Amino acid sequence: MLPAPHASDLPPLADMTADDVVAAMREAGGYLDIAPADALNLYRLAYAHVAARLSRDVPVTQLMTRNVATASPGDTVLEAARRMAAAGVSGLPVLAADGSVAGVVSIRDLLRHAGLAANAGPAALLALLLDPATCALATLSPRAGEATVAAVMTRPAVCVAPETGRLEAARIMAAQGINRLPVVAAGRLCGIVSRGDVARSCRDIPGGCGL
Repeated sequence: MLPAPHASDLPPLADMTADDVVAAMREAGGYLDIAPADALNLYRLAYAHVAARLSRDVPVTQLMTRNVATASPGDTVLEAARRMAAAGVSGLPVLAADGSVAGVVSIRDLLRHAGLAANAGPAALLALLLDPATCALATLSPRAGEATVAAVMTRPAVCVAPETGRLEAARIMAAQGINRLPVVAAGRLCGIVSRGDVARSCRDIPGGCGL
């Protein structure tokens, strides 16, 4: 029998399905007239089934973004930055001419290119832009925006297969200190899964996914 969960661990009522209730009724001993105490026990059992179902691992294909913004090795860093801004993302898989993932270019890579620490936050970049002494990014060459993505990207890219579980994806991102994983099948990009994707899918799992 599944243990009755603590109230703080219960998933939202909206996540309960008829199947959870049926499973709980079977576990409670069948379809009988239910006294108040039995109804309470059934309620707790149904919630335990919900929690168990939500905690099952799922493949990254159920979480990933399929329509992925990408860059090419020959793109300029300015083009890559504009593409990130337009897509509202902080990194792009870099695709080689044969369609394979050659690397990943991220905000972190662009910060390094701008002479900032890789862990510098948005405030550091804003300070650089607003300081009259550096507002023209004087520390950079006038042609700095023309540097290629190939020159600044992180390689090799850390990728996962479509069948990789979300918990394993979370473990990889935490261990590597990265925010996204290209999902590759037969050598070709088929999607991308981010920390945010995994975290959102784990909201109702007691303890989360370890991110």
